[in-house]
Amino acid sequence: MLLQELPGFMANRLRKPSLWTATALYFLAWDVLKRLMPRPHWRLAWPEEVFGVLLTAGLTVLTTLPWHWTGDARRRAGVLRGVVQALVWNALWLGAMIAVEVLVLPAAQPGTLSKLKLPFMPRPLPPKAGMMIANFPMALVFGWFLSNQEGAEDEAKASVALADQARIQTLQAQLHPHTLFNVLSGLTELVREDAETAEEALVQLVDLYRMLMTQATQINLPLARERELITCFLGIMELRLGARLKVRWDWAPWADVLELPPFLLHPLVENAIKHGIAPAREGGIVRVAVTREGDRLQLLVANTGKPLRADGGGVGLQNLRERLKLLARLKPDLELRQEGEWVIARLGLAWNWPS
Repeated sequence: MLLQELPGFMANRLRKPSLWTATALYFLAWDVLKRLMPRPHWRLAWPEEVFGVLLTAGLTVLTTLPWHWTGDARRRAGVLRGVVQALVWNALWLGAMIAVEVLVLPAAQPGTLSKLKLPFMPRPLPPKAGMMIANFPMALVFGWFLSNQEGAEDEAKASVALADQARIQTLQAQLHPHTLFNVLSGLTELVREDAETAEEALVQLVDLYRMLMTQATQINLPLARERELITCFLGIMELRLGARLKVRWDWAPWADVLELPPFLLHPLVENAIKHGIAPAREGGIVRVAVTREGDRLQLLVANTGKPLRADGGGVGLQNLRERLKLLARLKPDLELRQEGEWVIARLGLAWNWPS
């Protein structure tokens, strides 16, 4: 781990329940051990509870850090490097606690103070210094143990993420035959009525299928690529439906550069054409929009024509819902509703907008 990644790394660690569980358990064990020991005859320079909290926090929060300093993209240092870094790091923060006790805080009441006196110290080491020094090997072992546990948790999360991504790509690949079937079934009548236009549509279908295959293998793509896909699909549908299909875009230039998983809008557009506009004798309007509402990105497809189906859509929408379950980081919210003559499909996503 590089030093510039440290703030984000620490923020993620502090959100882990396992870290706070380990902190609470260690503090409880330390407090029980302290109460079982004979009571000393000196007055402590600072409250024992404060000392216990700081020592516990040091063991659970600070001691794992040197095991993660690698200087490169690796998440954990090797054994030799980790041990050397841990020895130096633990000596520094435990030494800092002793220095605060000896140099800053008021002296303990004379009586049974430790007789250990170092030349550079103004007075003997306090009795608690022995407890701090005794925690040095504990800090080394505890840091190694916790870093191993965190490494196992990270690997488990990475495995889950890879499995989810594989599932997403499988679902994306399922859109190939689904879209192909829908387009070809719609072009059957066109072949009999206008062979020349049908030939043009088939040429565009080749481009559409090439886009589907390319985008299905991607994790994220600029939203402009999805617009290209939708434009190609709508071009084929315009050849088939003619004047019955009218398209409106509400798409600001800033939307083109947004990096999103592929095929979030396309199934909504395909569903609008297949179930809303194509079955209607008079055809209808399809509107595609990308807007910002607060901290949410809103993707919207609205259409006139046939009203909303009771089952809420077909295979394409079911595929989209399955993929959205695996995109929890975006906090997706898919809604289908009827508003007057319009069928509205709205997909809201959490988005980190630049300030």
